[in-house]
Amino acid sequence: MLQALIVDDEPSHIQGLIRHIPWTKLGYAIPLTAETGEEAIPLLQDNRVDVLITDITMPGINGIELASEAKIIHPEIQILIISGYNEFEFAQDAIEVGAQGYVLKPLKLSEIERKLTSFRQTIENIKQINEQTVHLQTMVSDSRELLKESFVYELLEDEPMEAGELSSWAHLLNLPGLTHGILLVVAVFDDFNASVREARSRLMLNSALQQSLAISLQDMGVMLVAAVKPEGVAAILVNPTSDKRMLLDKQMTFVKDYMRNTYQVSVTVGISREGRKWEEIGQLYREIKYTIADARQSDNGLLLHVGRMERKAYEDLREREILLPSLLSLAEGDDPVLLTREVGTAFEQMEVKGHSFAYIQSFSISLIGELTRKLWNDVEAVTYLSNRALHRILECKTMPVMKAIILEYIDSAFGLARKERNLQQHHLINRIASYIAEQLPDSMTVKQLADMFHISAGHLSVLFKKETGQTISDFVKSLRMKKAKDLLQDPTIKIYEVSERIGFQTPAYFTYQFKKNEGCTPQEYRDRYYR
Repeated sequence: MLQALIVDDEPSHIQGLIRHIPWTKLGYAIPLTAETGEEAIPLLQDNRVDVLITDITMPGINGIELASEAKIIHPEIQILIISGYNEFEFAQDAIEVGAQGYVLKPLKLSEIERKLTSFRQTIENIKQINEQTVHLQTMVSDSRELLKESFVYELLEDEPMEAGELSSWAHLLNLPGLTHGILLVVAVFDDFNASVREARSRLMLNSALQQSLAISLQDMGVMLVAAVKPEGVAAILVNPTSDKRMLLDKQMTFVKDYMRNTYQVSVTVGISREGRKWEEIGQLYREIKYTIADARQSDNGLLLHVGRMERKAYEDLREREILLPSLLSLAEGDDPVLLTREVGTAFEQMEVKGHSFAYIQSFSISLIGELTRKLWNDVEAVTYLSNRALHRILECKTMPVMKAIILEYIDSAFGLARKERNLQQHHLINRIASYIAEQLPDSMTVKQLADMFHISAGHLSVLFKKETGQTISDFVKSLRMKKAKDLLQDPTIKIYEVSERIGFQTPAYFTYQFKKNEGCTPQEYRDRYYR
């Protein structure tokens, strides 16, 4: 059964929860209890505690601090915070320390029971995941083939393995030193989704391709084979001799013919250039994938070798793929001067590297298209501007003119977009501020406001502060204080009524916030006003 710990400086509250919650029925043992955070910490250290229920306001260590400490001791513990104040600041603190529930006094037993039931389900799910993870680790440890596949997957990642990790894998799999280099072979299905739609058939075909590749290469020496996505297979040949390499085309032709004749599917095979280090495998894999994708635009069922020209084509593409995102990132920073400087530098580097006019033209078209699509697609004037710039790029004949077109486009687009966005943001924030004022008695979170106005919470917070000079929380607080002072000028309205009308749950908390903000209590303010 699960174990709960209740912490509250009011013993009657603890006893009420123990007596009136059907703990056994909900799958819990009788809870442990403590009246202070200081008493609770040893209980957490000495016992397996699944659920912590704690009051937020206690002498010494408060509920937020206790919850934070509990998460350190039991990272998977479920935490329910009990508070007498319905204020967002407390809920936010509870969320930040990892609490999964937040309830207000006076407590509703049905709500507590629902939370406990939800916690039990979460704990059971975590336990199941942990058990399955341990089971999988055991299976992997017992299977050498799975280990080899895992190693191949790691090698094919974009980031090369670190030397220590490579050494560990080499020792685990008893791999030889690289004396004759590495070759990577990748076989993929052509038009796989169209020819095979049923999951079981896809698995069978992928298994057949993997087995045919493994059997064809088994006499080549040390070999590592793994399935890759999308459906296909990769094989690493370690230290293949020149005699073995001469047989590779024949063996791969056998694989293609076997899959076509037996299963009526077309397979394209790519063979890498020679690699000298394990760290090169990821690069070899990306070169093969690009070569296959480029070749399949004209034909299927091919046997391809990555040579100097194929490698150069891939590196040109990769350079553009790296350069474009970096320039887009600068554009998102809303600094046109920095962006135009970096674009100018990019043009100079492309000329130094000897890129063709067609390559730079293609880069320019991609840059304008990506800038317009990702940053300014909602600004009609910029769309017109980009179409005009693209037309001019297609007609221009020299690189300096092309560069000038790009820089002119960036400068104009930034100006148009900034003007349009500022206007839109001004109207949006004014609408939100008006809505907040209209709904003042109701307490709304930034997330609720963001969802209502179809904007992210983080972006809303930034825009609101930029437009009004205040955070949303401070804005709400100032509205409440202004409204409170207006209401306090009417002596027929009671203090507690003022508290309710401006959205405070208790007069005591209203008095606390008013004095903190105005330097006097509401009654003192009223007395001073009528003096």
